[in-house]
Amino acid sequence: MLNIKDFKTDKTKIISNLNNNRIYVFLILVFIIMSISKSEFLGTGNIVPMLKASLLPMMVGIGFTYVMIGGNFDLSVGAVINVGACIVMGEFNRFFAIFGGEAGGTSAVVLSWVIAVAIALAAGVLVGLINGLLVAKGKVHSFIVTIGMLTALSGFVYTYCKGNTISADSTMLVNVLEKPFLNIPYLQVFTIRFVIVVAVLVFFEILLLKTKWGRDLLLIGSNNEAAWHAGINTDKKIIWSFVISAFTAALAGVLFAISMNAAVPSYGERGINPLMLVLAATIIGGTVMTGGSGSVIKTAAAVLTIQAIFNGLIMVGLGFDAQVLAAGVLLALVVVYESYSLYKQGLKKGERVSLLKEAAELKAREKIVNSHI
Repeated sequence: MLNIKDFKTDKTKIISNLNNNRIYVFLILVFIIMSISKSEFLGTGNIVPMLKASLLPMMVGIGFTYVMIGGNFDLSVGAVINVGACIVMGEFNRFFAIFGGEAGGTSAVVLSWVIAVAIALAAGVLVGLINGLLVAKGKVHSFIVTIGMLTALSGFVYTYCKGNTISADSTMLVNVLEKPFLNIPYLQVFTIRFVIVVAVLVFFEILLLKTKWGRDLLLIGSNNEAAWHAGINTDKKIIWSFVISAFTAALAGVLFAISMNAAVPSYGERGINPLMLVLAATIIGGTVMTGGSGSVIKTAAAVLTIQAIFNGLIMVGLGFDAQVLAAGVLLALVVVYESYSLYKQGLKKGERVSLLKEAAELKAREKIVNSHI
């Protein structure tokens, strides 16, 4: 015979599981609705470009999720994308010329790209290190630090590019990076760039959820003081989270610039800012705004969900304004929902579960006594 108490427990577990995995349910619903609205939505001509367009915010979302799990924000990621993109293009051209240009052959191209990518990623790491030190050691709020870094980097990128678009003097790597492994519909998305993004996603998801390092970061976000008392070097973990954020943002910029064979100092200033897209995806993906909980894979799923909504809106004839409105409404709804969840959790703080049953029984008895008076 089914026990009512067991039924309530099972119902609570189901609701909890649905809430924890809501982004996957949402993703499926979006795909169903969009495919019903437009049959072409599931066609290879839409799915492949949509997946490719999702790669950059997915990569940026990795580090952003880490920072938010630690209880901070990194609002400089949009500028770091531009730093990685512009530096890799500019330094490639510089070293390609040093090594003899086209006369240097394949070796000149390969060596120039290796050096340029290394410099661009090192620049990203340096930005993250500065952000982390100011937040962890300087005790300056991450919002202020990263807004300041955003402004500084924007000025640097415009100065570096002289306000112009930079294109590589060789397209060899572009052709390699974007060439599909299989020229088959739907499988054309599998390129080296796609594999790199997926590999980095899986690596950082495992690091976060399956290692002591990741569990320590989750504890820091949940309760920084408790983590410190547990012997965790909280400052070091916070610094590393910002380094990871800037590294993945720079890597996203590098891959995007190489795939497009161009870098502009103003990417994200027109259209939907990548920072806003990543911020929305991270929260929609279930990362708690106050820290202590989150998933890189769920952030990636949220990016794909938002991108699917954007593509669907375009296919039904709506423009850029509708995309911005949809992103804003989604973010607002999730923020309200998360705020409500945090409020409910706050009400439960201090409650002793063992006394809840006793308290309920006392209230029931009191109600019976009052009814007889």
